[in-house]
Amino acid sequence: MSAEQKLPVATPPITESKSNDEPSAAARWWWRKPRRSVTVLAALTALAAVLAATLYLTMYRPDKRVDDDARAAVTDTASQGAVALLSYTPDTVVSVVDTARGRLTGEFLDYYSKFTTEVVVPAAQESSVATQATVSAAGPVDVQADTATVLLFVNQTTTSSAEPEPATTATSINVELTRSGDDWLISGFDPL
Repeated sequence: MSAEQKLPVATPPITESKSNDEPSAAARWWWRKPRRSVTVLAALTALAAVLAATLYLTMYRPDKRVDDDARAAVTDTASQGAVALLSYTPDTVVSVVDTARGRLTGEFLDYYSKFTTEVVVPAAQESSVATQATVSAAGPVDVQADTATVLLFVNQTTTSSAEPEPATTATSINVELTRSGDDWLISGFDPL
């Protein structure tokens, strides 16, 4: 290459410069985008606040409206009900079952009536079955205005003519209760 031959040098095209008073299209877009972001962020914050208030009013507050007296009442009802349902002797089984029905409601009442008539009473009288239940621990799991669930830990001692030596079993029971007027009645009784 000779000194006379030079490579072309790329030079940027010459554009008209705009005055500083009028921003370019790119600058106008940039300035609008943060405003949109702030608007979207504000809308999302408002939506989150509405959602939090709705959840508080529908899920959290109804549980807080139930006081300690109600929690104690459902725990006591579940404990006494479990002892009444699970404790009997051959001589008292019929009266115990009849009395226990007064503590029950709904489908569980129907089930208990049928089960005790067909299984418990005949077995207790024919095989001299006697049971004694005690609640070793109890606590409310969920207490609402008209329904409750209580977890019980029950010890049950059983004797019979075939097994005169007492056999003790420990069971945990999930007791569901339903309010009926001023009283709580057992609507579910599920050993775990």
